[in-house]
Amino acid sequence: MIAWLPFGRTWRALPHWRLASWRLWLTGSLADGITGGIASESAAGSTGEKVLGVATNTADLEYRSLVAELAVAVRVSDRTMATRLDEALTLAQRFPATLDALEAGSIDHGHVRVIVESGSIIDDPAARARFEEQILCKATDLTPGRLRRVARFAAERLTSSSFEDRHSRAREERNVAMSDVGDGMSQMIHTLPTVLAVAIWDRLAQQAKAVNRAGDSRTFDQIRSDLAAELMLTGQPSGDPDAPHAAGVGIRAEIAVVIPMLTLLGASEEPAAIVGKGPIDAATARLLAGSTNVWTRLLTDPLTDQVLATDRYRPPKKLRRHVRFRDGRCRFPTCSRNAWRCDIDHTDEWHNGGATRHDNLALLCRYHHVLKGNTPWKVVQTSPGVLEWTSPLGRVLTDVPDRPIRFS
Repeated sequence: MIAWLPFGRTWRALPHWRLASWRLWLTGSLADGITGGIASESAAGSTGEKVLGVATNTADLEYRSLVAELAVAVRVSDRTMATRLDEALTLAQRFPATLDALEAGSIDHGHVRVIVESGSIIDDPAARARFEEQILCKATDLTPGRLRRVARFAAERLTSSSFEDRHSRAREERNVAMSDVGDGMSQMIHTLPTVLAVAIWDRLAQQAKAVNRAGDSRTFDQIRSDLAAELMLTGQPSGDPDAPHAAGVGIRAEIAVVIPMLTLLGASEEPAAIVGKGPIDAATARLLAGSTNVWTRLLTDPLTDQVLATDRYRPPKKLRRHVRFRDGRCRFPTCSRNAWRCDIDHTDEWHNGGATRHDNLALLCRYHHVLKGNTPWKVVQTSPGVLEWTSPLGRVLTDVPDRPIRFS
């Protein structure tokens, strides 16, 4: 067992990442002893004694003692410390390259969380190592939010477990929960399939925009919250012209689903994706592609992932749809705001002679749209969809549309 622990001021003064890496080392060392102890006792047929009615063994008691010691040192509960140690053990044993990158300072805890959560579905150590190698190359240039989408799709291509099977099990856990947050307010959490959640969110956003344009003084979040409550209680915003949400009546959701061609043809079970979000199961994607006009369908080339066709054709909308589906998010390098909450911006300004063409249009959220037009930040579109940003201090950052990682 470990004979020393860095308690006191030194422990509390350590930077968070250094404390985490020490905890990882400690847990890795501890794990060998605990695992070996458990294995030895199991081989010997020992079931351990009961203390206060709870079955225990030597390794279990030693582990509990260590957890309690660490919890007291950093003033957290035993359960919280046990969770931290379990996460650290997972990282140390299953994602060693990610741990090395964390200790080197090339990624932070947000990236680590994304890599571990996404890669946890990969059981084969060699495949998981390939996943780490590819994702760590991306992590140095992406925020954790943007890395998450890339990592999820990369993991799906390497895991031996079926996305459909995992989704089927997860769908059985759908629920609605409520908790009190104080001051007469409560929080409702609705866990449901992504295709439904994104559609609900989009409808609320469109209705809130319509109400806001009608002159409502509430914030966007307030309108969306009030609309959700009215929809849940009545099924539809009141159509009375004097009702606060009359402008939202009749608005339906519009969601883009990207479907690999082989999946659509039934020759592959590679997951489809909601633009700007995560994967959905192939069966749901094929159902949406063939049976509804609420969802916008995209077909992608199995080799290049480029858009081949959409199911709508009207010239004014076609170009907007192309840009939204190509970009999928705000195109500032660190932003992940969804395409449907972004402006379509002329990279070279219209009033300066910029053309309304696919190679001069890109999505920017309102925040970064204002930044581009009113600060020293500069951007050029070096090729269709590839934006090169230059910061006021001269740093150059290239942003490309998110594309899934492919493994040979």
